[in-house]
Amino acid sequence: MTYVFDAAFRPIEFSTSDGRALLVRAFDPDDFAALVEMYKGFEPKRVAQGLPPPDVPRIAQWLDRLQTKSRSLLALDGKRVVGHVILCPISEASVEYTIFVHQDYRQRGVGTALTRLALAWVSEVGFADVFLTTELSNVPALNLYRKFGFQTQSVFGDECEMKVNVVRRAKSLPRAA
Repeated sequence: MTYVFDAAFRPIEFSTSDGRALLVRAFDPDDFAALVEMYKGFEPKRVAQGLPPPDVPRIAQWLDRLQTKSRSLLALDGKRVVGHVILCPISEASVEYTIFVHQDYRQRGVGTALTRLALAWVSEVGFADVFLTTELSNVPALNLYRKFGFQTQSVFGDECEMKVNVVRRAKSLPRAA
């Protein structure tokens, strides 16, 4: 079953902690090559559940499949994609959240801004719960998710599933840096 995002994402600029102005906007098919390019240089490869894929043909195939069932937000530095949020509806009330920030832009508030904007958008669209899976060893990601109210639902092996209710949290989401 396909679930619809019936509210458009309004592009927004924000400044990173080192003063770079980035634009966050919804993915457009014209962004495909730039998104592939981000993942081509992304490190470490296969960091989260085998994603991103290790080579360009598989990256392109993965991204192509994602576009049919999910919505994406991009953080752009000029025309360069430096961050990617994937929002994949799993029911009428729930969406799965995945985020990748290029290594050149980590620890600068990009993940915080993208997460805040994505959670606000899914709340506006009408989803109630956001789920994600992350590795327990990814302490920076765990800290980010906890800052936004995500709570661990289950642990399996070296990964955990987390959830936040965005209806309850929408008015208290932290601001981007």
